[in-house]
Amino acid sequence: MGKDGIISATLADIYLDQGYPEKALEIYTKLLDREPDNRTYKERVASLKRHLKEKKLSPFRRALRRKLW
Repeated sequence: MGKDGIISATLADIYLDQGYPEKALEIYTKLLDREPDNRTYKERVASLKRHLKEKKLSPFRRALRRKLW
């Protein structure tokens, strides 16, 4: 995204809807840099980081993290 590019929560949500969580995380991180006290942006960044970390785990490791009993 260029220096003059428009970033907004709406654009991040569009990326999420289209299946691009990495791009959404990038935008929310930039928004959080601008507004460090914004609780919504903090929660979205944390949630997206968890999602992307979980996505990188192998299916076997994901299964081990869940309680099976």
